[in-house]
Amino acid sequence: MSKITRIEHKADRDRYWIFVDGAYCCSIRARTFPAMGLRVGQAITCAEIQELEKFHWKNAYGQAAWDKEKVRLDRIKAVIESFDPRLSVQVTGFGANTNEFIAHHPEEAGKPDLEVGVKGEDRLLALVEVTGTERFRGGNPPTYWVRPDKLAYAKNHPDQDVWIILHYAEPEELIVAIKPDSARKNPVREITIRDAIEHYVVFSDGDPECVGLDTFAKHLISQI
Repeated sequence: MSKITRIEHKADRDRYWIFVDGAYCCSIRARTFPAMGLRVGQAITCAEIQELEKFHWKNAYGQAAWDKEKVRLDRIKAVIESFDPRLSVQVTGFGANTNEFIAHHPEEAGKPDLEVGVKGEDRLLALVEVTGTERFRGGNPPTYWVRPDKLAYAKNHPDQDVWIILHYAEPEELIVAIKPDSARKNPVREITIRDAIEHYVVFSDGDPECVGLDTFAKHLISQI
């Protein structure tokens, strides 16, 4: 069977080059390489390595994470619809209505999960990206972590009313609404999770983009 015969760290490119059976196979992001467990002598094909790299985050979090994500979506959908009986919420984001593995990526990263409209009308009020974790890990004072691609979508679509809602189930339910400011340049931090480095924009309660859930509700109702 094929095996890894050489691994080279290209520090200037922030990548690792992987060679299989003496031939170059592919490069791996330095921030994900430690979590992938690749080593010289490991029996694996080039195609398998490429697949691991392409879908690293999906494989890292696995089925349990997708199940919890669906719970978050259902909860936020119910919360928004409770604001006003005229509101209607549809789950539309890439893979948002399934917990099965999808072996490709969305056409546009960060596309929101929910469309908020008015019952009986073909009118879109807002797009909502749902994120978060089962257990809040933002520390004290609290901070909220959002992937840059979720903010990039809002900045790339200034004509759309895009919101980000974070949901944490434990130690007690916490729901945070963020209205991205397309004019603001958000610094990106590196945070190590599961031996890999993830990129996040970190928000806190003092940021003008963080608003109360009641503010989000009033905004939606005012658009009906």
